[in-house]
Amino acid sequence: MNTKVLHFLRFSYRIQLLWMLCYLPAYSQNSTPTVSENKTVSDNLAEQLQSLSKNNASDLVYLQTSKGIYETEEDLWFKGYVLDAQNFTPSARNKILFVQLIADKTDKAVWENKYEIENGFVNGHLFLQDTLQEGTYTLAAYSSASYTRNTNEFYAVKKLEILKTINHKAIVNPVAKDSILQFTTFPEGGNLVSGIQGTLGFKAVNSKGIPVNVSATLYENNKPLLDFKSSHAGMGSLIFTPDANKEYHIQLTEPKSKEQFSITHIYQNGKVLQLLRNTKEALTFKVSQSAALNPEIIYLRFQVRGVVYSIASGLLKKELTIKIPLNDIPQGIAEVTLFGANTEPLAERLVYVNQDQKLNIKTELDKSNYNTRDKASLKIKVTDENGQPVMAHLGLSVYDKLYQNQQDSKNILTHYFLSTQLKGNIYNPAYYFDEKNKDRQEALNLLLLTQGWRSYVWEEFNLKELGNIRTIVFDDLKAKVNLKKADAKTKELQPQGITIFSADEKKGTDLLMADETGAFTITPNDLKKGEGGYIYLKLLAPPESNYHIGFKDFSFEEINKERKIKTVLYPISAVLETKKEVLSTLPDRPGINKLKEVLITSKKKKVFRDKYIGKLDSLARVMQFTNDFYCTSTNYLNCPRCKDGCCPGTRAKPVEGGEYVDTSQYTQVSPCGPYLNDDSKVLVYHYYSNLTEAELLSKFNIVMFKGYYGKKVFYEPIYDEVTINDSSPDYRNTIFWKPDIITNEQGEATVDFFCSDINTVFLGNIEGVSGDGLLGVGNFEFTVRKNAN
Repeated sequence: MNTKVLHFLRFSYRIQLLWMLCYLPAYSQNSTPTVSENKTVSDNLAEQLQSLSKNNASDLVYLQTSKGIYETEEDLWFKGYVLDAQNFTPSARNKILFVQLIADKTDKAVWENKYEIENGFVNGHLFLQDTLQEGTYTLAAYSSASYTRNTNEFYAVKKLEILKTINHKAIVNPVAKDSILQFTTFPEGGNLVSGIQGTLGFKAVNSKGIPVNVSATLYENNKPLLDFKSSHAGMGSLIFTPDANKEYHIQLTEPKSKEQFSITHIYQNGKVLQLLRNTKEALTFKVSQSAALNPEIIYLRFQVRGVVYSIASGLLKKELTIKIPLNDIPQGIAEVTLFGANTEPLAERLVYVNQDQKLNIKTELDKSNYNTRDKASLKIKVTDENGQPVMAHLGLSVYDKLYQNQQDSKNILTHYFLSTQLKGNIYNPAYYFDEKNKDRQEALNLLLLTQGWRSYVWEEFNLKELGNIRTIVFDDLKAKVNLKKADAKTKELQPQGITIFSADEKKGTDLLMADETGAFTITPNDLKKGEGGYIYLKLLAPPESNYHIGFKDFSFEEINKERKIKTVLYPISAVLETKKEVLSTLPDRPGINKLKEVLITSKKKKVFRDKYIGKLDSLARVMQFTNDFYCTSTNYLNCPRCKDGCCPGTRAKPVEGGEYVDTSQYTQVSPCGPYLNDDSKVLVYHYYSNLTEAELLSKFNIVMFKGYYGKKVFYEPIYDEVTINDSSPDYRNTIFWKPDIITNEQGEATVDFFCSDINTVFLGNIEGVSGDGLLGVGNFEFTVRKNAN
């Protein structure tokens, strides 16, 4: 294997358990338990979560496509990222990625095949037939470690628009008003406690889950107490000190509503967890409890994706401030759980940490504007948050801006850091990762405050509900040597040898051995042998053997069964409603003359057959010519009466294309008597007519099934002094696709590509991952104009 690839795949996965003393300015140091006094309790709190996480060791799949809008009769290029669910490093758990293209209108798969996972990545494509109807399609991917029966949600999808021709553009319309409004409040930490100042988050959405910005008033005993309004996507928060002896409700002033919304229950006594600060260096929390409660040892557990990174402890009397360092903590959603002395959970809080810990992908083109068919050179530089170079595995696409799906706000960052970590659809998650949005950290805090900790996939209660992994699809396929008739009796020993091969003789033949029950396994290496075609299994037994190979791959049937009961979670786009404006011509693009539809007919339907099937067909013909005969008296093919010496006719060689009576299903009434079939009809056999694939395979006791879907090289023209003047038009709208760019030790890579004849703005999209789980996205654009010369 390439040394560069091996170096990229190396990573060290560290689980840290940091024991920290709390800041207790109001109390003496003696009142704080030492590390050794609390080690057993802390160990238990860490181990009970991490043991649950180990039971759910799994992968997460993300699909990057070459663009968002496609036309029929072109290739759809995609890259699959198969990453470990906890640390986001390329996973080696599985070798097979099962891929479907599903028409959303019918919810039926129009394409399904298996692709090889190589070191956690898939380089794939599929061809969009002209028979596909226009509409929205879902590209979905499944592996045995990512698609399980444990969850009701499914994330590994990419929404695409497929058109017959891109002769329209999307126009954004105002969102239609929805009279149904859902307004929900979320106390920080889980509870409001009387006499303790607390934060109350809120979220307003309509019946479609679309955010609604609101203004409102909090009433205490029917008197206005506090005015507030949403600050991002229908979300916001307010701070007040509740009183359990008073009544509270919220009245919306915009949009105006007569409905009164009650707030959550207020407890007379309890504990409250509040986030005070979230910086690059640390998280600062305040824990408060009612004056009526006795001092108590409390524990604060900090975990990210099921890995416990720290547990703080201290003696809580009235208030306690706790600081959690964020050194060496990965980017993502962290869950902070407050436990009492008896390790019962008292409060929980989700918070987003280390947003700058990612791949910074910088691009530099040699020009900002190009002529048609110009050569473009792109330099890529990848660094971490400290500016240090990083080796990364990147996917790059360069395509016509017209084919950008503006309604899709999903990328590798939103997928792994938000969508797969929280239950439910998220509105416009790309907003939180766009550095142009200065309030993105505050907006993220509101998102997690109003999401509720039970929505966190790695929350302890959720992990307990999931239980151990229950697999749906498998890398290894099972087969068995069976009797042709289940109740048949035979003295023949069960054959145990099976040869496995493909039509490509260069790939050789392997031997598989069945066990005493006849069972044997087909591995991913066997699928590799048949990549781009079919794999054949042949039983090592005489043709007249009573045994055959029983095999059927039910993978996609199982996928479809489970798909019907799972909810596909996909980000809600900020672009909500569009209409199609038909264009007679596309601006700044060459006119394309399309031929009128031509119907081509043929006297005989041509059936495509695998190379090896053709070989079997030839062998079958030779066998027929060598062994077959017909009776000149009865016209029976292979006449049984002739064999018994009861027929006055003579044997003769059948003629190709001749018609004879097929006696294979006839029963002899009496010795040398007539032969009849069950329905008493004469069965005419056209000699040497083509056998079907099923008939050929059965004749030779062979089983056939698909290998990996074949790889295809993305077409890249090269224009030089001669070819640049070629009169053949070049209307490529995707001018570059490379899913396997690996930066060097300096974090650099350079790629070259040629522009097409389309005059437009082109977009470049780069996504990728490093060997230690850093993720990143990069974008650029440039203009192509027609060469004046």
